[in-house]
Parts: sequence; structure tokens; C-alpha cells
Amino acid sequence: MDWTHKKIGKTIGGENMFEYAIIGGGVVGCAVFDSLTLAGKKCVLLEKENDVALGASKANSGLIHAGFDAKEGTLKALLNVRGASLIPSVAKRLGIEFSRCGAIVVGDDLSAVQKLYERGKNNGVKHLKILNKKQIKKLCPNLVNKNSHALFARDAGLICPYMLTIALAEEGAVNGGEIKFCQNITKIEKNEHFLIYSDKIIEAKYIINASGAGFNDISKLVGGETYDLKFRKGEYYVLDKTEPKFVNLSVFPLPTKLGKGILATPTIDGNVLLGPTALDGCDDKDTTSGGLEKIRENIKEMFGVFPSRDAIREFAGVRCYVGDDFVIEKSKLVEGLVNIAGICSPGLSSAIAIGEYVKSMLGETGKIKAKRRVPYTRMSKLSTRQKNKLIKQNPDYGKIVCRCENVSLGEIYDAMESPLHPKTLDGIKRRVRAGMGRCQGAFCGSRILQAISKQNNIDMTEVCKEHQNSQVVPYEVKK
Repeated sequence: MDWTHKKIGKTIGGENMFEYAIIGGGVVGCAVFDSLTLAGKKCVLLEKENDVALGASKANSGLIHAGFDAKEGTLKALLNVRGASLIPSVAKRLGIEFSRCGAIVVGDDLSAVQKLYERGKNNGVKHLKILNKKQIKKLCPNLVNKNSHALFARDAGLICPYMLTIALAEEGAVNGGEIKFCQNITKIEKNEHFLIYSDKIIEAKYIINASGAGFNDISKLVGGETYDLKFRKGEYYVLDKTEPKFVNLSVFPLPTKLGKGILATPTIDGNVLLGPTALDGCDDKDTTSGGLEKIRENIKEMFGVFPSRDAIREFAGVRCYVGDDFVIEKSKLVEGLVNIAGICSPGLSSAIAIGEYVKSMLGETGKIKAKRRVPYTRMSKLSTRQKNKLIKQNPDYGKIVCRCENVSLGEIYDAMESPLHPKTLDGIKRRVRAGMGRCQGAFCGSRILQAISKQNNIDMTEVCKEHQNSQVVPYEVKK
């Protein structure tokens, strides 16, 4: 059967007809959305929240893993290694930062280190090396001396997970894809095509279910497969930028059945991240005294000290998994349904390759002449001459709102005018880092709130912090 928009349009009309409906605005869903859009397909991304990257994609370590940890022969291993190789060129195309900082896995068990090395070689990972105690100390001086062996992966890197997600979504949007937020999908019918019921009826030939923790709920609506999804909560500490030499590459303990363990890593933006814990069967995102204490204990064991005075934030995220591998397959129960489930670590590292894999699975080989997304202005990254030029063009670039991160009012307005039009405090924060510094928005939050209110012509009581119904100002203040 030939696919034609005209034929589909007999049901509901043109504006809500699509070849592909991707459900889920995490990094994987956005990577698939971008990949298919750049193949010339008419795509829509459906997200239940008011922005992308509000699930696991914003609450992870921001690491691009080299791929030595995944079990040989798995889809996870294949896509991790492929995704890590694609990230540098994709980041350059998207105009976002990526850095190869390298990673080491340290411990006393030489046989375990050698096993990781062999697994990495079998997975196709390049530039792996086993280090002795002297080499470890030279590479990471702050580690305690008891770590006698380590695996060094030169090609491991850093990226901002939510900026990657945002950039993929924006690139898809500027190249013809549509994104619909706040989509509470209540029903999905399948006849000749799919009819997806939310605030409006959306018609699509294919559905790609990349809804993460909500995968089974969506699949049940359409009569597709469900999987034994397991939830695992991880808690983190964020350190201020005042101690950049605490760690200069990603440091892991030897992995366990619960994951890669509590690590210490720099971030692409100059902070240090400590975590995550691994609590199975838990899907809430609250930090706990027990979880944070475990991080402190583990970091003290690795480094001899926990830099408590530099901790500026704690957060938690939830990842879900299905056994030891990713699930990426065409449904055997519903024609036209594609299942993407259990994308835990290294999901961020694999995301670009997953987009490529799904496109190939669907037999899509087209390629359009793509438009480039416009990267966000970062005044903190510019020279004095460049700053002065921008300020002359627009005085708002000279009005610093967030002093911790040196973010101007002009950058905040730019973020709101970007393709996804964020209207929340945290949406602005994720794009330009306003509120991410030591004060965590205590001083700049009110000015950002005012800017959002003014730009969108809404009352300040309507402005949310992050999720829907998370209003910052609960009632109108009398003037």
C-alpha cells in the first residue's frame, strides 16, 4: 500500500497527519525524531510534559561512555560504541559543547580490570590501556593510593545531556518536524493508520514508543507488547566550580550488578558531579539522607575527603531497564508500532546511534538539505570585543541577570524565542544556565520570572518552575 498524505487526510485533515509519531521527548525520542526528520519524513514528537528532557535525560552523569562495560554481542554494546563515535561530529553540527576528558575504572582486582579491557576490545572500543598505581596517580593525583590497577578509556567524553536533547529537538523542528507538548494521550486506535487521542486527534502511519518509564502505559493503549520494566533510582551531588582540580576526568570504581557505581566526574560546564546511587524498585525522584550519605562514604573512600563546602545541589533521577540489553524492535503484535524500551546507561551515549538504527530498521534512506539550528549565545564564552559588539546591537546583553553564571537578560530572551519556546524557570535554566550557579537562583530567580511573564504576556502566577502546575508565585501580589 502506497503511503500518501491525501489518503490519510480523508480522516481528519492535513495539519495533524504524519508519517511518524514519536512518543517521548527524552534524548532517545528526540534523536529518533531528528533522524527521521532529516530523512525527509513528516514527523511529530509527542511529549506529556511542557518541555523535552524532563525525565532520565536531565538526571544523569552527562558522560559519553566508551563502551567497554556493556556485555559483548548486545545491542547495548553495539549502539554505545557507534553512538560514542558519532557524538563529536553531531555535537559540532548542533553547535553544542563536547569534550573528550577520558575515564578510568579503578580497583584492586587486576583480573576484573583485565576482564573489562578484553570486553572493551571485543566491543570494538579503541584506545584502552591498563594502568599501574604510578600511572593512576599521575593521571588523577587526588585518588588515594590504595587503587593499584585501572582501566583507562581515552575516548570517553562529556556532554550536557539536556542540551543535547534540546538541540536534537530544535534541529528536527527547524527542518519541518512538529513538537506537541502537554500531550495526555488517552486512547490510540489502529485501523489503516493510528489515531492518537490527546487534546486533538493525531493520525500517523507509524508510532515509535520511546516514552521511557511510561512505555507500558502507552503500549497498553495500542495493544502492543509490555516488558518487565525495572526502576532504579540514582542520587547525585553537584559541586561548585570553585574546585576544578578535584577531578579532571571521569573516575569509576569497578562495576557491580547494580551498574557502574558511584563516580566522580567533571561536567562539560565546569562543575563536578558525584554519584549516582542505585536503589532498585524505586521510581520517586526525592533525594534521601541515606543515599547522599552513601555518596559521601564512597567518595571519601576513593579520594580520602568529601568536599562538602562545595556541594551546591543534590538531585535524583530514575532509570528503567529490561534485563541486560536495550529493547529496540518492531512490534510483533501491532503492525507499524516500534518499541524502544529499557534504555538505561549508556542510553545518552547510544542515543544518536539509536536514531540511526531506527531509521535503518524502517528502511528510510532519504536525506534532506538540512537547516542548522542557531546555537544559544553564551556571553561567558565570548571575548570582550564580541561582548561589546552584541551589547551595542542589543543593550539587553549588557544586563547581567545571573551573576553566578554570568547570564544576561538578552540570553534569557533568546532562549524564550528558540524553536521550543520554553516558558518555565527550569526551561530557561537548562538552556542558558541562569540559576545553575552557587546561589541556585536565589538572587536571579525573580528577575527571570519577570522576564518570562513579560515576554509571554502572562501573569507571574502562571509561570511554572518546571512541570505543569508548579507555579512559582501561588497568588497575585497586590501592587
